[in-house]
Amino acid sequence: MDNLPNLPTAPEGGNKTRLFAVLAVAILFGLAAFYFSRPSSRPESRATSEAQTNASPEERAYIASVGVNHFAVTRAENFLHQEVTTISGDITNGGNRPLASVELTIEFSDDLNQIAQRETRNLFGPPGPPIAPGDHREFEVSFEHISSSWNMRQPVVKVTAVQFTPAK
Repeated sequence: MDNLPNLPTAPEGGNKTRLFAVLAVAILFGLAAFYFSRPSSRPESRATSEAQTNASPEERAYIASVGVNHFAVTRAENFLHQEVTTISGDITNGGNRPLASVELTIEFSDDLNQIAQRETRNLFGPPGPPIAPGDHREFEVSFEHISSSWNMRQPVVKVTAVQFTPAK
């Protein structure tokens, strides 16, 4: 019964190396599948807020009349030793309607000038007084976390929605 030819056998170390390589490749594929299947942490560039979605055509057109002026970025450490970034400035109502609220979108860019983080914040909502036509109001927005890929340059701050004061 020993008529079988002698087949070459792989050295034992070769099987372990091959097994290790197969496991390493399987783990890499698993990590890649996990990474690419999860939702992106970056907001989509066409993401719209509820205020933008519910805005009337007149409110959307009025955005051009609202300006963001004199804004500055400051960084400080809070009492929990966390870095807090604050953006402050003025909102100017250059139109002829009083505004109940203004929504800002702030975009932080990375070294490739791609959006590293986008935040949308509603300012001056009720119960505060409206911003009268021709008037301005100071604002301040704080961020406890900003993407580590932020290039530390001035972010883009733009008005993305307004809400008129309801007619009485």
